Amino acid sequence: MNTETTNGGIFLNYWNLYDEIINGLPDDIYIEDYAVSRPWTFVRAGDLVGVCMTIPAYSRPRLRKESFLGCSLREAGEYVRSWQGQEAAIAAAAINAYYNQPSKVAAMQGFHGDDASAATPEERKKLEAFTLYTEQIRGKKVAVIGHFPNFQKRWESICDLSILEMQPEWGDYPAEAAEFLLPQQDYVFMTGATFANKTMPRLLELSANAVTVIVGPSVPMHPCLFDYGADGLSGFTVTDAALAADLVHFGYEADIACCGKMADVLPHSGGR
Repeated sequence: MNTETTNGGIFLNYWNLYDEIINGLPDDIYIEDYAVSRPWTFVRAGDLVGVCMTIPAYSRPRLRKESFLGCSLREAGEYVRSWQGQEAAIAAAAINAYYNQPSKVAAMQGFHGDDASAATPEERKKLEAFTLYTEQIRGKKVAVIGHFPNFQKRWESICDLSILEMQPEWGDYPAEAAEFLLPQQDYVFMTGATFANKTMPRLLELSANAVTVIVGPSVPMHPCLFDYGADGLSGFTVTDAALAADLVHFGYEADIACCGKMADVLPHSGGR
């Protein structure tokens, strides 16, 4: 792991996590197509495709003035440091295009995956990370960072569930509650969008006492995340580039899961 910590386990430089992921990107694979929509951002570089949740943060100007077309994945990935949300999402999707390619994810220690491209919505629910962990979280204190479909009704009756959100709905905790709630949890599930919005390093710190799983199509499937505190990655690999492009370019209201495979990597599934 390319990081230093104090005696209290605090990261001295949160960018170390990003540097480690960016440094492994190729500089000879170039972006041929990309699109930003809601909720997804899409990047294609040859046969490689990545997606990321679009980050709704517009108060800062973009760092890159020109198009990302023709940009190498390495150069594009650098912009994940941007505080302009759409630009950071493009960079994260470029990162995911490389690290989330099916062959690379399948080679990770602890991998198992399920093809969701032909599944019905009900069948896809059975492939979600929240289903995989249902028995483990019974009776436990569980925090979920971000909103996910389907799981809340199934979990709220079997565990002590807290949901944290930057844009909280009724019953949610605001994001600021993470400082107080996460150190008390048995399990923490956080959206992969925390990578693009730059909250991931601190959230992993706060979750050090919990079994921590990073969830969703925005997760960069990179093994260094285990060094920084993750116990499981539950991400996604795009296998139908044309369909993914259509969903984002034209804003179709369809589940992004129909474009590929669920991918779970659980080398530390036994907990801490």
